[in-house]
Amino acid sequence: MTFKDLLTKKKITGYALAKNTGIPYTTINDLINGRTVIQNVSLKNAILISDFLNINLKELNTLDCYSPIEFRYFRSNVLHDLKRNNQIAFIKNVIKKKEIDFYYKNNAKEYSFYLLALIDYLSRINNIPLYEKRYNEMRKEKLDKPFYVGSDLIKFQTIKEAEDKLHIATIPEFKKFNIIEEDVFNAV
Repeated sequence: MTFKDLLTKKKITGYALAKNTGIPYTTINDLINGRTVIQNVSLKNAILISDFLNINLKELNTLDCYSPIEFRYFRSNVLHDLKRNNQIAFIKNVIKKKEIDFYYKNNAKEYSFYLLALIDYLSRINNIPLYEKRYNEMRKEKLDKPFYVGSDLIKFQTIKEAEDKLHIATIPEFKKFNIIEEDVFNAV
C-alpha cells in the first residue's frame, strides 16, 4: 500500500493531514506523490502522522510509498522547482533530499539520471565542481535507449537521429545518459 492509498483508505486529504499535524504541506505532498518515502521523514513527523492516522509506527514504516508519477509531470515539477529557486540552492536541495538516490534505488533510472544530468549541467554553467561523493559510479551508466523527455510517444534509435529529426541540440550532460533534453530554462 502506498502513502496515498493509506490516506484514501482513511478518507484524509493531504491538506487535512498537514493542518492537523503541523507538518508542512510540501512534506506531505512529497509523500503522496512518491517524491520521498516515509522512511526519510523525521521521527517526530512519523510519530505525528502515525498518531493522527491511528496506526503504529511499524505499520507506517512498511508502506511502499514509491509510485512514480508520469515522467512529463516529474520533469515539469523539477523544472518549476528550478525556476523558483536559484540554481545553487536547487542543486543543494536535490542532493540534501537524496532524490537521485531515491529514484535510482527504486529502479526509476530515467528519473535519477535526469536529475543527475541536471545537477551536472547546472554545476558546469555555474562553474562549480561536480558533486562526486555519491554519484561517480552512476555517471558511468546510461539508459539503454534514447529517452526523449518531450514525449513518451516519439521513439528514436539514437540521439543523433532525434537531434536531426527535431532540429535540436541535446545538452551534453543529458546526452551522456542517453536523455534528449534541449532546454531546461524555457520548458513549459
